[in-house]
Amino acid sequence: MTEQRQGFPVLCATAAGIDVGSAQHWVCAPARTGAGREVAVFAATTPGVEQLIGWLQERAVTTVAMESTGVYWIVPHEMLECAGVEVRLVDTRELRRVPGRPKTDRRDCEWLQRLPACGLLRGAFRPTEPVCLLRTLVRDRSTLVAERADWLRRMQKALDQMIVRVHRAVAELDGGTGLAIVRAIVAGERDPHRLAALRD
Repeated sequence: MTEQRQGFPVLCATAAGIDVGSAQHWVCAPARTGAGREVAVFAATTPGVEQLIGWLQERAVTTVAMESTGVYWIVPHEMLECAGVEVRLVDTRELRRVPGRPKTDRRDCEWLQRLPACGLLRGAFRPTEPVCLLRTLVRDRSTLVAERADWLRRMQKALDQMIVRVHRAVAELDGGTGLAIVRAIVAGERDPHRLAALRD
């Protein structure tokens, strides 16, 4: 006979739900006895996540649903995947569309367990590990390039405030000629002819 939970048939009896947080993770999973559900709280640390995984394995959990909250989901997600547990990362926007969602941490993890257990929750797309690493590298590079451009604008503004028009005389302030002239000015050189002689 199919188990019923608040009117919905349970399609995956080995599903669990995790409400991730910065300090602790609330977890709801099927009870070890096979009847009902259990809720536990674990610290949001590496030992805490290891205990969480052991607790889930004792209950023969094969699927876990968790919300993509900030960056707090990343470590539990990776550690659960390494332990052989299928992780369904849930888009917060999709979860908001489901009516009746509770607001407490305990009720939230129970809600996250109930929905996949009844087949009502899809996992968000999560690329493979090599793609994740490449994406992180590309994003970090974009951030560094943007920060570099911002610092270059600050240099140009500071020079404008001092009426030193180096970036008007050379094509690139951060090029070989531009930096050589700026370094010479910082070192005390003021003769425009000597500064012009530094051009590459």
